[in-house]
Amino acid sequence: MARGAFELELKFTGAPQDIANLQRARFLTALAIDEGHWARLRSVYFDTLDEALAREGVALRLREESGRRIQTVKRATAAGAIVREEFECVLEEGAAFPQPVGDDDIDELLRDHAGALTEIAEIRVDRWTQAAKFGASEFEIAIDHGSAHGWRGDRQGAGQGAGADGGAAPIAEIEIEFKRGEMADLFNFGRLLADNAPVRLSARTKLETARAAGAGAGAIYKIDKLEKPEIDPDAPSVEALQAMLAAIAVRIINIQEPLLDLRAARGVHQMRVALRRFRAIERTFRRVIDTDTLYALTRRARSIAHALGPARDLDVFVNETLPDVFSRYHTPPGAADMRANAEALRAAAWANAHAVIADKSFTHFTLDLLEAGVLAPWRAHANNLGGGPLHIFAPIALDRALKRSRKAEAAMDRNELAARHPLRIALKKQRYAAQMLGSLYPRETRKPYMRVLSRLQSALGAVNDAVVAQELAEETGAGAGKVAMRAAGFVAGFKAAEAEAAAAEIDRAWELFDKTPPFWREENALNTDYPLS
Repeated sequence: MARGAFELELKFTGAPQDIANLQRARFLTALAIDEGHWARLRSVYFDTLDEALAREGVALRLREESGRRIQTVKRATAAGAIVREEFECVLEEGAAFPQPVGDDDIDELLRDHAGALTEIAEIRVDRWTQAAKFGASEFEIAIDHGSAHGWRGDRQGAGQGAGADGGAAPIAEIEIEFKRGEMADLFNFGRLLADNAPVRLSARTKLETARAAGAGAGAIYKIDKLEKPEIDPDAPSVEALQAMLAAIAVRIINIQEPLLDLRAARGVHQMRVALRRFRAIERTFRRVIDTDTLYALTRRARSIAHALGPARDLDVFVNETLPDVFSRYHTPPGAADMRANAEALRAAAWANAHAVIADKSFTHFTLDLLEAGVLAPWRAHANNLGGGPLHIFAPIALDRALKRSRKAEAAMDRNELAARHPLRIALKKQRYAAQMLGSLYPRETRKPYMRVLSRLQSALGAVNDAVVAQELAEETGAGAGKVAMRAAGFVAGFKAAEAEAAAAEIDRAWELFDKTPPFWREENALNTDYPLS
């Protein structure tokens, strides 16, 4: 089976005028090793209407460049647009399209769907390309200005006007492609760029931008479901860790857009979830490497998530808590003043959250995390457990997560509502571990356990939400006058009663959870011959 060349590049986006200015930026021109040149490129992408190629992680492109037709096939990896396998060939005049690329799986895919392929997107850019040297390595810098066009339906069959049934999005980005040398230099180059230009890291391909533009208004800011990498039970545990790090890095990078551009509540929420998932990944696999490199990254992730917390809490309070309380009962005097104060506090919290994600330190964090997932320098410190098969390590890791949950439950003070928070956090970490390793086990085996775990988490989450709502009611009421304080007392009292009811559910849910056998200890689990912790 043939293999294509692996393309490794970093992509940064920014305001069109800022990207345009990079062509003349001194720190880049100082690294140039040629004069650079302009080109106008038109690329058309093909797939079936039901996205048969996309489902296999394959993109098929036909580009017009300098009078030539160039066919390119790219196959995705867990690192999104950062690392892709690439097969490229120049089509002779009159040659059929698509041409086989020499990879059995891709060629079979193209043959099976050749008759159904249709144009799905078009990219038009003016590209400035320049070779550069940094450290011990050489790179190609490409600065692109243009547009991505996507459409719904069969554009070829519908004629020239069919492209209107879609949309367009601007392209303003700089790509740094590794050519030769030390791959770590690529990430150091990225850090230099982040320090000297108002840009942010991107993990989205031009095709993905075009598809989002064609899907309709707002689709470009959609946060898709987390794509979990496929993991081989027999592969070394460090390989699974690397794939998971790459996938979560891509997700964190992609969530920047709705958070920064739209100030969307789902953006700050999903960013905090993604940061917690990264921390759970590191904690689950902490014993497989003898270095604190990844742990240091989790401390930075925790700091970022903490800075986003007030914006998330006030989003829930304003958008969910207050409407729920007032619609189910009545709107007391002073409620409007309390809400106005809450909105003011929320705006300030969002300004801080926005500043944290827009800051170059966050770009450095994403670069460091992406490097951990792509180059994995920490693998040099893998121990015997990390080098062993994942199916041996998984039950050990899941046992430890369960043990921490049981320890938190045993230490819980049932007389204090807030004292349930450590159990909630322990169970959340356990659930993340179960989700990331659960694909090793049959779905029917893990489903009952995950159901009762979810029920327990929901009860604990309801208590936590109620406690936070009480604190925010007091805070927002205190800054809005005496009448508003009475309204705040009404909200706090309502949420206190709700918290008591949820607390009673926790005991029932825990009893059921404690009696449910862990799915990784079932007879039909992959491996049962391991030391119980």
